[in-house]
Amino acid sequence: MLRTESSPNGHQELQGRYSRSRRVGGSSPIIKCLHKYRTDRRALATFGLLLLCVTACIRSSSAARIAAPPIHTKPYRVLLVVEHWSDPYGLVVSSETDKFQPVAALLKAWSIPFDILRLDHQHLDATYLFRRSGGIRYGAVVWLADPSSYGEQDIGSLEAETRAGIGLVVIDSRALDSTLGKLLGLKFKDFYTSTDIFQVTKQHFITRDIAAGNNVLPPQSHDYSNRLWVQPIHAEVLIAQGQHPVLTVNQLGSDVSAIWLGSPSLSMLCESGFWKNLLFRSLVWSLGYVVVPNADYGHRIIFELDDWGTSDKGFLSYWRYLEPSEEIIRRDLIVPLQRHHGMASAEVDTGYVDRQSKRVVSPWTRKFTDLYGLNQDYASTLRGLKNAVEAGVLDIESHGWTHMEPNLESPPGPWWTADLSGEGSMVGWYAEFADQRRGEEVPAVTQMYHMERALAELQEDFGEQALELKPGNNSWSTSQFNNTAGLAARVGFGLFHGDKATYYLDHELVLDMANVVPDFNTGYDLLDVLKPERWPDHPDGPVILGFHDRDIALDHNFMERLFAALPSNYQTFGTNQYIGIIHTQISSFPDSEGLHLSFAQDSHYCAYFANHPSSWQLWLSDPLREQLAASHQEVSIDDKPTSIREADFKGETLAIDLPPGLGIHSWKLEAAKNSKEP
Repeated sequence: MLRTESSPNGHQELQGRYSRSRRVGGSSPIIKCLHKYRTDRRALATFGLLLLCVTACIRSSSAARIAAPPIHTKPYRVLLVVEHWSDPYGLVVSSETDKFQPVAALLKAWSIPFDILRLDHQHLDATYLFRRSGGIRYGAVVWLADPSSYGEQDIGSLEAETRAGIGLVVIDSRALDSTLGKLLGLKFKDFYTSTDIFQVTKQHFITRDIAAGNNVLPPQSHDYSNRLWVQPIHAEVLIAQGQHPVLTVNQLGSDVSAIWLGSPSLSMLCESGFWKNLLFRSLVWSLGYVVVPNADYGHRIIFELDDWGTSDKGFLSYWRYLEPSEEIIRRDLIVPLQRHHGMASAEVDTGYVDRQSKRVVSPWTRKFTDLYGLNQDYASTLRGLKNAVEAGVLDIESHGWTHMEPNLESPPGPWWTADLSGEGSMVGWYAEFADQRRGEEVPAVTQMYHMERALAELQEDFGEQALELKPGNNSWSTSQFNNTAGLAARVGFGLFHGDKATYYLDHELVLDMANVVPDFNTGYDLLDVLKPERWPDHPDGPVILGFHDRDIALDHNFMERLFAALPSNYQTFGTNQYIGIIHTQISSFPDSEGLHLSFAQDSHYCAYFANHPSSWQLWLSDPLREQLAASHQEVSIDDKPTSIREADFKGETLAIDLPPGLGIHSWKLEAAKNSKEP
């Protein structure tokens, strides 16, 4: 520390040095210094005061920097730990055979990246949980397993990861392993049944919606299901049913917690808004942030019109009609969609099964008078469909190649010459991906051949890449090796929809979206029984509503009647837009300061976003939001600054609006450079 003349000790020290200098004789540098010291006392005093002010400012600035340390976020990825998976290859997740399907479907609907670790085939240890550098691979573990013994599983590695910062969410599990119980701060006591009402026992971020009246506690008066009774050791009880905890939190560190959710079953997480909300907010609390599509799925609907290009409408007595012409498509499909700002999907077959030549040919070359005297002109249909695509109201998707049984020769065939009033009229002949006529599955190699022909010919006919496969007659093969949805994923489809089943598809996962994406069917003579007011709530995925080209052929006012039958607050949603959303890959950069996110939108599944923007909603936990609000922040999208206000941090969410364009979009929220602290 510099001393000035105002310091008595400094004055005495110089005087002492002066006296010693006199005793040794001569004029020393100390004497000269003392002389200068005496003559410049006022200047030194002024300099000293200025120096003290500068020092104080430096200290103040340093204190401000210390008060706002760098913000580091957790990896944006979840590890889903499950007890059993029916598919030994780890590809297809089915709602019928896989207990964990509801949670996996919700994670996909919410765009939360996840991996699945199956305890029936894999051994949990640190190699799954940590990166080579020593950092954690996941921001949270969602634990769905509930065996009586965990055998040789290394649960201790999970404890090490929680110390490193990972969150833990345990659902519908007794957590019988001692390490799991220790992390949760709980001990399993017994099973119980109760109809006591639920009560919020402690205010918390996870229960905030309930306290605010946005999510009511469900009635329990007629629920006699078996439930898990756990005894809190260190955990705090947030929701209780009498003396029984329903939701608990054990805070292991400033940003690390272990949450236990005692839902009646995993399926209730999809079926009940109450349980679903608790799961979602638990994930936000555990990860610190969650990014979800900014889409009002609860009021969105996808229209799918089947059977374009099929041959049967010209010869089946119970399915005969005129394939819509260019003019009918313009007047009865394009114009109503434009009037209602609507969108639809045409499910097209490109292989026309011609009984005369006994070959599969292009439908768009067919111009003839059919068995019922109707003048069919499929070339006109093609022009109409292309006009709808150009008008921006139609996606072209695949209904298969022929809509017919691949084996048309074997008994009870051949179909080519079968009487259309008898054997030729049997419905089983008109299913492509399961042999309904013979009660067999269609071999995988045959199915893939039909899919690949369909994709190539749709590209040839329309210049469009189809991303959805919808099998005709709602018929498809389900075994492990012939699974139609799994095969569709292999050839590049991004969505499989079979009237009563919808699957997300990519090359690594085939995921049943049951109870997330509801589907219904209607027709020109069925609108009176549509009853959309009875549809289940679907905030996490759009309704898919199927009908046919037949409906606008037989009722030219069908589309207007359909819009009138729907609730006024419903809007249509494009199939390719939905596929683009659920295939956007979101990741984070936890080693960077601030919150850095990337949105990867590839040219295949996400082609819709080449010319359209996408919108997302960032949810923030209270601790992370307070950290971000504590210092001046700036936001950039693709390295271009965008505005953000202090008021934006007052709520739980921030909007992220990405521009059109494929590839990787970056979104960064970080401390402003060269700016003053607020």
